[in-house]
Amino acid sequence: MKNILKTIRLTILLGVTMYMVSCSSEASLEADYVVPNELPGNIVPGTLLSNRILKLYNDYGIVVYTDVSDPRMYKDLVSEEGLNISADRIAADTTAALIYIDMIEKEFINGLPNNKLHIVPRNFYLFKNDLIAGTSAFNSYEYISKIWYNSNGDLTVGSLRNVGLDSVKLKQTFYYGLSNILRNDAVNSNSFYAPFVEINTDARVYYWQVNSLDQAYEKGFLSSNQNLIKSNQQDFDLYAAWAATTPPQTRDSILNLYPQIKSKYDLVNAMFKQEGIDLTIVNRNWQESTFNPKNN
Repeated sequence: MKNILKTIRLTILLGVTMYMVSCSSEASLEADYVVPNELPGNIVPGTLLSNRILKLYNDYGIVVYTDVSDPRMYKDLVSEEGLNISADRIAADTTAALIYIDMIEKEFINGLPNNKLHIVPRNFYLFKNDLIAGTSAFNSYEYISKIWYNSNGDLTVGSLRNVGLDSVKLKQTFYYGLSNILRNDAVNSNSFYAPFVEINTDARVYYWQVNSLDQAYEKGFLSSNQNLIKSNQQDFDLYAAWAATTPPQTRDSILNLYPQIKSKYDLVNAMFKQEGIDLTIVNRNWQESTFNPKNN
């Protein structure tokens, strides 16, 4: 009976939503995700984490996966599949998941224009392991987060640890990953990413020329960690994470001193602004956020 009532409520909600969309000027937009008719049956309400995940699912149709042992983490999404929260979750990881879910809603979704809600990634994966690709020093790449393209822009967040939980890292992962999604749109790739790459090409700068942070800034990179700037894609997305979290005084001093960084920053910032996200405002809100450790 409970499932039937939930199904009825979701059906009514979906019908109202479809009607509102059809009456709006954005009627041509098509959702990239359809909420299943029934809630996943294998999430049992009662714990802080499962209740929070269910609320995000009910409100927005967003699925958060947290169990790295679940085979679902390694195969494509079927929207009717249930969520799975492992019984042997470790406390710090649960804390990370709760913080991350709250930040997704309070500091991203709630700030988006209504006609931009379709850009929200629908599936989030929280990992405990580092996000590193490649085995040798030459081809090893580090990522703040990754995107899985087989399921409507899934966002994968890594390096969640039992100790030293860093909410700044969680904040950076989101904007790094979102940049990856937006950058791969054909219009954004031509308008913002291609000119970004041209700046590096014209200046003839390469990651192997970077051996210190001062050298990185001089050559237009934001990190002296070569594994984070081995590709133009990494470089571009790192700018988004940096723009979202770096204290404004530090950010502005670097932008004023290094013209190449300013040019690349402006392109990344312009891409986000086109999508209804002002990274300057994101940054300002982050400096005052209760999730920012400096405010606790």
